[in-house]
Formats: sequence, structure tokens, C-alpha cells
Amino acid sequence: MISKAVKLQETSSFIREWLKSPLVTASVVPSSRRLARKMVRGLHSGMGQVIELGPGTGVFTRELLAVGIPESALVLIELNGRFAADLKQKYPTATVVNGAAEAMSHLQLKRAGAVVSGLPFLSMKDRQIDAILGAAFQVLDQDGVFVQFTYGHRCPVRRETLERHGLFSSRDSFVLNNFPPASVYHLKRKP
Repeated sequence: MISKAVKLQETSSFIREWLKSPLVTASVVPSSRRLARKMVRGLHSGMGQVIELGPGTGVFTRELLAVGIPESALVLIELNGRFAADLKQKYPTATVVNGAAEAMSHLQLKRAGAVVSGLPFLSMKDRQIDAILGAAFQVLDQDGVFVQFTYGHRCPVRRETLERHGLFSSRDSFVLNNFPPASVYHLKRKP
């Protein structure tokens, strides 16, 4: 369990980074542990490599480890330099990349069983989301899953974008006791 001191430190760090660059960080506070648990529900150690986009302070990362994903199987792609440096210290056997999610197809990654995204899709342009999904599904296994949360009322990926990539989305869960409340969506290739 995470201590109150660590949680306060992470929240303070998140607020500082949000103040510096609100469109990159996109939320004033990190996601709740309840949301993190819903994001990793169904993921397991047998999935092989798992890629996390926008891990921030590591809220989802901790839950990925808790469900048995080995640290060495994690690829953490974080745009914020301070968060990336902190993640390298916290998770030395994970692969930590300080860069944009769109570039993941250029990283020569092994096939992944899942991509867990903490990216702020609601504040991103459609072409950026399109590029991220294209890159993600280049490295995902045929039956791999892209897990995305949103504060919106529907899937944050436009229907046209899903169709262009041959994907479908399903709402996996709703987390009322997150600030703000959030829905978790799974994106997969159509059968």
C-alpha cells in the first residue's frame, strides 16, 4: 500500500507539472488507485510485454506490478522529462522512454500483450490519436488490448478512427469515486 507521504509527494509533483504544462499533463491530480485497478483488470503476467503510455507518477505502473506483470516486461513511455527521470529511479529494470507515444513503433519493441494509456485523449487532436493507435497496434499482439480511460461520456476515440484501424471499443467499467469520475475502455482489433 502506498503511504500518505508518498501520495502527497506524487500529488504535489503532479500539480507542479500541470502548472508548467497543462496540455501535456492534462489533469491536476494523478488518477485514483480505484481507477488504476480498473485499468489493469484482466491483465496478467502471461501477457508478455506491457506498454504504458503517459505513466506520470506511476499510479497505473504500481497496479500492473501488483497483478503480476514483471517490472522487466514494462515499457514506460513518458513525455514529461521529470516524470521519466523519476520512473527510471523507481523502476530500474523497466524500459523507460522519455518521448512521445506516437514514436513507439520506432522503438523496435517486442510484441506486447497490452497497452495501458494514461494519455489525455480528450485534449488531443484526432490526428495525434490516430498516430498513437497506429503505432500501438503495430506492436500489439493480434489479440492484444489497448486500455484507455476518459472523463468523457463516450469512447474518446472517434468511430471513424476506430474503423480506419479495424478496431472496436467496449466500455469495461465506470469509476465514480475517481476525481473526476472516469470510464475505462478496451480497444481491440475486430475479429
